[in-house]
Amino acid sequence: MGSDAKQLSFPPGTELVFGPQAERRQFISDRVAGVFRGWGFTEIVLPAFDSGDTFEGLSESGDENELYHLVDREGRRLTLRADFTLIAAKALAMDLRREPRQIRASYEGRVYRFAPSGHGHRVEQAQRGLEWVNASGAVYDAAVIMMARECLQSVGADDAIIVVGHAGFIHAVLGEAGRRERRLLEALDNKNPSRIRQLAQRIGLDAETGALLEALPLLTGGPEVFENARKFNLSDGAAQALSDLEALYSMLDDAGAAANLLVDLGEVRRSDYYSGFMFKVYHHAVGESLGGGGRYDRLFDRFEMDVPAVGFGFNLARLAEATSTNAYADGAPESVKASDGTDALKRIREIRTKGGSVNLVGETT
Repeated sequence: MGSDAKQLSFPPGTELVFGPQAERRQFISDRVAGVFRGWGFTEIVLPAFDSGDTFEGLSESGDENELYHLVDREGRRLTLRADFTLIAAKALAMDLRREPRQIRASYEGRVYRFAPSGHGHRVEQAQRGLEWVNASGAVYDAAVIMMARECLQSVGADDAIIVVGHAGFIHAVLGEAGRRERRLLEALDNKNPSRIRQLAQRIGLDAETGALLEALPLLTGGPEVFENARKFNLSDGAAQALSDLEALYSMLDDAGAAANLLVDLGEVRRSDYYSGFMFKVYHHAVGESLGGGGRYDRLFDRFEMDVPAVGFGFNLARLAEATSTNAYADGAPESVKASDGTDALKRIREIRTKGGSVNLVGETT
């Protein structure tokens, strides 16, 4: 019995979804895909693994323990897909070399990467997202946020909050020394002012920088955040990033698309490929972000290509948690008894011809 029990289990961190939960997940994925198609995006199917070089720069901490590796029959060391943006960039770079143009590409699949959470740890995460390449300018940034909002509305998560920051701002404030400090980034992400102050002093940041870093957890809210931030002595890089973010907010506001939009100048990301605005999506029913994205104009530098790009993705499991449990239901299927034989098949054909749902039922053995 003990041996059988071991066989009926999966390794920790894997994901198994079936029944109503799987139906709900598929409904959500289809709705998000429908929004993407409505904006002119087409599907791209990406490899499940690649060489480890593809995922370099995934984490500012450079923690290899987050990644999952395998060795093929010829002895080559490969890495399971740990991030969609990085592997999509490589695939799209190959296409762009044949024909430079703007590309709207969307995808769905799983990424494999160790990530601690309140539920233990996760390895598999189902995602649906998009990449918009050769798309330069604030209007594309605003369009991406509008698209994310439309996706949330399409699945019944209208009350989700979109939190917007700017990589250029946080990078300029931290400087090279601060960006290398994983513990400082974690303190900023956790909104811990005392820990931020302690770490800023420990790594030798000047008093003005330390004061600004300590204040970042409070520089959150609406358009008043921009005025409050300018009370500090900002570097040219930080001031420019702040102006860019303010212009983005104003554009969305003028377009009537600033509802549930929150500015957070302390927004940080472990992935260091972001170069401009970046955002995360949160919902009161879920303890972690539902997804996010932003601008990464230097991502294609690794392929010696100058290609501006922007994109985002949703974690489908978390998005499912944030939606109404009945939002996806299309009505109960009609039950047909298998014991009715040919009559059952005739009835099923009649139901399905009219587009209805059917459930062929029999005795459980």
